[in-house]
Amino acid sequence: MAMAAAPAKVTATIDSTVVEMGSIANITINVADATKSGTLINLPEPSTDGDSFDVVDVKGDTTEAGYIYKVKIQAFYPGMATIPPFLYAIGNDTLRSNVLALKVLPVSLDSMPLGPDSVPTINPMELVVNPERRWYDIIPDQMWWVAIALALAVAVVCGIYVYRMYRKTGSILLRKPKPVDPYEEAMKQLNALRERRLAEAGREREYYTTLVDILRTYLQGRFCINAMEMSSTQILDSLRNNPETRDNRERISQILEIADFVKFAKVRPLPDDNVKAFNNTIFFVESTKPLPPEPAEDAKGKTSKKK
Repeated sequence: MAMAAAPAKVTATIDSTVVEMGSIANITINVADATKSGTLINLPEPSTDGDSFDVVDVKGDTTEAGYIYKVKIQAFYPGMATIPPFLYAIGNDTLRSNVLALKVLPVSLDSMPLGPDSVPTINPMELVVNPERRWYDIIPDQMWWVAIALALAVAVVCGIYVYRMYRKTGSILLRKPKPVDPYEEAMKQLNALRERRLAEAGREREYYTTLVDILRTYLQGRFCINAMEMSSTQILDSLRNNPETRDNRERISQILEIADFVKFAKVRPLPDDNVKAFNNTIFFVESTKPLPPEPAEDAKGKTSKKK
């Protein structure tokens, strides 16, 4: 017979009940709740506008018995400060901790030690301290304005150069990136996905998300189908209307269907389903890759060859 869990309990302690103005006091809140199903609903946050004291720091952690919180407070007003109970909500119940009291003592303004004949002792003057210097301290303030002026001058010269080039050529020549071949990029990404072995590690959701993204990117680059913004049904409709992809529509349908089940219904597919989806993607990419251009024929009907 299983034993009933012990009832939850909240206790608060303070390391010192008497402090001087400006001193730090540490409050410890222990929540005994083995189920860890409740919440401390009035845990304070660091602030500097408290009525009796300021909250300097708040830290919380989980223990085997429940929770433990550390709260640092700092009081600046002499007198008695009452710290209200901390509330812990668990189910329909609200548990309260004990009330804490803190006495804050004033600091004497005349703290100078007295010498013979009650004459205050005056301490000797401190030595001159050289402040820490950094490399930019040696640069005169005027040099910063000179540097800013030079930067503006360079920006103006570059702007004039670009403007004249545009007026002369009608465009600004930029190095265009080399176009990415959709087939080569898809095969590269598929090989990388196979090496990651996500499905074998139980990460089917990540596996199918990556697989479908590779497929969508290939459809967009190879057939100009905006697959990244389409639903599975819209993708299948686009494949049906394209003669080059019509024959492989059933393969793509199998991939998208099982991917939707994994991502949205949280279904755990069989290992054979994972392999089949990957092989269908490989087959589709291979069967739809662009064919190399046919060699041109000369006027005599013979194939011309470059020497």
